[in-house]
Amino acid sequence: MSLFQKGTVIETERLTLRRWTMRDMTGFLRFSADPAVMLAAGAVPVLTEEQARTALRRAVDDPYVFAIVRKEDGEIVGKIKFQGDYRRYRANSISIGYEQARVYWGNGYMTEALRAMVRYAFETLDVDVVAVSHFLGNERSRRVIERAGFYFEGILPCAFSRADGAVMDDVCYSILRSEYESGRMSPTRRL
Repeated sequence: MSLFQKGTVIETERLTLRRWTMRDMTGFLRFSADPAVMLAAGAVPVLTEEQARTALRRAVDDPYVFAIVRKEDGEIVGKIKFQGDYRRYRANSISIGYEQARVYWGNGYMTEALRAMVRYAFETLDVDVVAVSHFLGNERSRRVIERAGFYFEGILPCAFSRADGAVMDDVCYSILRSEYESGRMSPTRRL
């Protein structure tokens, strides 16, 4: 991945995806302290003030992690990030992960943010593959991913051991550069 310019901002119709600051603690806690949100994303919920500061500092220091902010009122609705695609060895690929505060579920914000990240990955980072996944049974994430145009690849059994000890199956999706450029993005792909 090429490094982002300092201050990189990604805009959508309703959202601004921007770098985190330490002043974003209230919005950060809206999702990061919620076990239902964080465990579904494979992350550990923050339980103490010190853990919250450490987790937010990591987001601030990571140039690939963005706060998802509503333009209408400046409220932080969640977090979205580029990360390594550990399923593809030495491929020009990237994966996307996200968490969203429950109070904002069902408004289409994450689908909008995910589409913007896909566009940025292909048009600015110049990758060949964008991947995303969710744990089996996470129907909200499945709908977000499918609405964003990703193709179902398959299910990787026993792929992730969560912080609570549950071993989860990973449902995998991707978009290839050729699919993005042709506009042929849909939830199913003939293999």
